Amino acid sequence: MENITEGIMEIKSLEKTIFVWVCQLGCKIMEGYLRQWDQILMSQRDTNQYRYVDCRSRGIKTIMGTIPYERNYYKKTDGSGYVALLDEAIGLEKGTGLVSEYLAEQIANECTDKSYRKAAESVSTLTGQPISRMGAWNIVQGFGGRVQKQVERLKELDDSGTVGQLGNVSSPVLFAEFDDIWLNMQREERKKAVEPEKKGRRRIGKKPMHIGTAYTGWEEKRDGSYETMNKFAFAGFSEAAVFATRFEALLRQRYDMDGIERLIINGDGEGWIKTVAENNDAILQLDPFHKSQAIMRAVKDKDERKKIHDALNKKDVEKTLDHISALIAKTSDEPTLKKLEALLTYFDNNKDYLLPWQERGIAMPAPPEGVTYRNMGLQEHNNCDLITQRMKHRKGSWSPNGATNMAAVLCLRNTIGINAMLGILPEMPEAVAPPEPLSAAKTPQQDGKGYGAAWLYAKMPFVETFVTAGRDAIRGLLGQRKISDLKFI
Repeated sequence: MENITEGIMEIKSLEKTIFVWVCQLGCKIMEGYLRQWDQILMSQRDTNQYRYVDCRSRGIKTIMGTIPYERNYYKKTDGSGYVALLDEAIGLEKGTGLVSEYLAEQIANECTDKSYRKAAESVSTLTGQPISRMGAWNIVQGFGGRVQKQVERLKELDDSGTVGQLGNVSSPVLFAEFDDIWLNMQREERKKAVEPEKKGRRRIGKKPMHIGTAYTGWEEKRDGSYETMNKFAFAGFSEAAVFATRFEALLRQRYDMDGIERLIINGDGEGWIKTVAENNDAILQLDPFHKSQAIMRAVKDKDERKKIHDALNKKDVEKTLDHISALIAKTSDEPTLKKLEALLTYFDNNKDYLLPWQERGIAMPAPPEGVTYRNMGLQEHNNCDLITQRMKHRKGSWSPNGATNMAAVLCLRNTIGINAMLGILPEMPEAVAPPEPLSAAKTPQQDGKGYGAAWLYAKMPFVETFVTAGRDAIRGLLGQRKISDLKFI
């Protein structure tokens, strides 16, 4: 038995050793590849745009380990600064710092499932690159920051009308659901997280994060279950009006909004959700979960609850309100009375949206082949999958920027992918192709001499002036000896 155990330990040690060797070999291969790539970029660059300065060292973190390499450094002739063309080519100037794009994606994916500390430990164990908790945190902030910049830019372009229809997902009907998730805030943010009139035991030190989810319908699976199609989600701490405009711009980026005939919105009755529905001429319905939750919290008697639910199932809104009013009339307990009055106010303010859209006789376009239209009310489930499992149920607290960046990464990772919305908008004018290499006959005499090469063809100094002993010595040095032979002290 002892021999077997020793054999297992030897295999583990051998496996780790081979893994390290292979990673080291990969780093060497990658280093040589980067060196060749940099030489190609140097030879093909536009010399009128990039002036060579020197060669500088740098290191890039990859899944194989840190790769040290040297690359050429250039000065932009338009005066906008300095640049290393190789760094731009391999994506080191896109917000990931000294980390390769692929490693950054793996770290971000790990951080969406685990704490930053545990994600760093997993990456350090399963790759050849050790990384710290703060290193993992920085990667997520980089991805989230890029998403936020893209969202802001998309909104600006959408408001100005300078960008047309971007989305290519076509559907006659689009379903959208909105909700708020209350997250614990850090330090000073806890004191101002909730307005005084809304403070309560469960919400002190918390701040609501808005979240929206959109999809085009349901697809039936082989096992009989249904899955939403073409889902997209976005979340943020911005004001409700700002969040709504950003989400609308993102919808235009994802879906062909001009081809959508009906927009159906499911929400909990908050004013900002109603405003979104009104601005987009959408059909609004009250979220089934929030309806049931409100009834359960206000009505203790199960039989009375059943009467209210039966009235709703029979599409009788007025009878539903009458049942609640009757309960208020015969209730003397003050706390219970307040809950019933709040329920009546909640339902009365949203009585036009109490019934689901299917039960209101609204004409809908026929669904495309393979698509089914079903009952809405998935937002609580989406909240759990997208946000709450990672950001709420682990006793963590967040800063506004940290929470916004993590939420952006979570939403994209679980819907369309982290990089799906990055880099699709025009960032700069179309790049000009580098000039074709000239033949020897067409090559200028000064080609490759750099800037200020006219001095090579200037006259000998002090030719047309009186000669002193010092000037005669300088002329003698320049005319009779090579610069490389001169010794400077």
